[in-house]
Amino acid sequence: MASLRRIAAITLGAAALCSAQHPVLGGYYPVSNVIEHAQMVYDVEAITLFAGAGSYAEAKSVYTEGRNSCKSSTSRRSLQGFVSEATYTSKLKGTAFACSFTSSPCGPSEDAMRVGLGSGRLALAGNFWDKFITEALDGTGDFAGKSDAMRKTAVKKGVLGVLTMYSAYELESAIAKAFNNETADAQAAHAWDEGWAFLYGSHHKDGGKFGAWEFTMKRDSDFCVDAQNQATAAMEGKTTVLRYFMAGQKASREGDVAAMVAARNDIYRVFALSSIRAALKYSALIQYSSSGVAKYSDEYHMEAYAYFLAAAGWIEQASPKAGEEVLALLDFKKSESQLTASVYCEVRAKLVAAFAGLGLDCDLVGDWKGHNSTVLPCTSTTATCPAKTTVPEGISYTPTDSSASVGTNTDCGAAFITTTVTLETATSHAPSTAAGAALILAAVSSLLAA
Repeated sequence: MASLRRIAAITLGAAALCSAQHPVLGGYYPVSNVIEHAQMVYDVEAITLFAGAGSYAEAKSVYTEGRNSCKSSTSRRSLQGFVSEATYTSKLKGTAFACSFTSSPCGPSEDAMRVGLGSGRLALAGNFWDKFITEALDGTGDFAGKSDAMRKTAVKKGVLGVLTMYSAYELESAIAKAFNNETADAQAAHAWDEGWAFLYGSHHKDGGKFGAWEFTMKRDSDFCVDAQNQATAAMEGKTTVLRYFMAGQKASREGDVAAMVAARNDIYRVFALSSIRAALKYSALIQYSSSGVAKYSDEYHMEAYAYFLAAAGWIEQASPKAGEEVLALLDFKKSESQLTASVYCEVRAKLVAAFAGLGLDCDLVGDWKGHNSTVLPCTSTTATCPAKTTVPEGISYTPTDSSASVGTNTDCGAAFITTTVTLETATSHAPSTAAGAALILAAVSSLLAA
């Protein structure tokens, strides 16, 4: 990664250190070196910036080639590399989370690692995320003729789905290592640390900025308070998922595969919770504005679809047909006239029916604080809430005895892209230096869509 931005990520985004000097990420104490892994959020930031400005070629270059997360001095990670067909075949197919999106037979080969994986499958192609993002960037395939608003939103939200998918892969990798008694901090625990690093990141500006964790945090702000900003009984995903990661990290160091699988399933429940909340919020905004005016929004249409897709497979495995049917209701290929008369009400009914299978209830999910029950009363659809339930609390865990090497930052020779950026009220010319690019990105990040 470029030196200036890397230093900022370490000194500002992760100031606290444990005894082995691994930067702390959002309250999570890695026991291994995940500095470069956590910098993938800078690729997300760059893609978000370029796509938001309509600079699709530049966004695609970052997506396909990578920029900020170095494997070595000559090799970079790329978001496309996380979800390509080759990666699905060699890595993702053997995991529970990715398998839920595709079709059987797939998933972990050992029964101990399949605990909690239900029978539902979405039967998507293994490279569905890559196809979705590439076509959105190119304006081809399913995105031929689609608006810029849809294309931009698909790219910006789709890359968060990619981070979610690969974070899940690292958890599965950690479990497989522990199953094979590879429990040193540089083995199973390192893979688990990578899962959190990809999810949370190390952005220098705000904790979790441009990571998939931020998506969960924003949906908490929509559902964990009411219209008067008073706290509700809804589950706070951002803190709960951290405690689940801590539980899995501890188990990975102890070689407790069953506890790791339980933590994995708890984490995936939070992924599902965030996608459910996004589907509820944005499906309500597809056909009505926040003030209750009947108005179609192609941008919210895409937000509903892309955000839900991020965990639709895990919802499907727990409640067969639920993920598939909600994706069909939200299908972005449908025009305004092809949507059902009340998308939100039908989406809500199908999701509420899926809560029990996921270990959720209506109180844990909560209600969107901006919901307009006058224009969307949902009196004609049945959605009976399941019995109240509880979810594990997770643990607080602060390891200070890591034996893994500290590691160093790595530069892999990526020159940042030069482009002219126009975002609503700001017009900037991004210089060719990495330092200047970092400043430009930091300056415009507050203008990017939620």
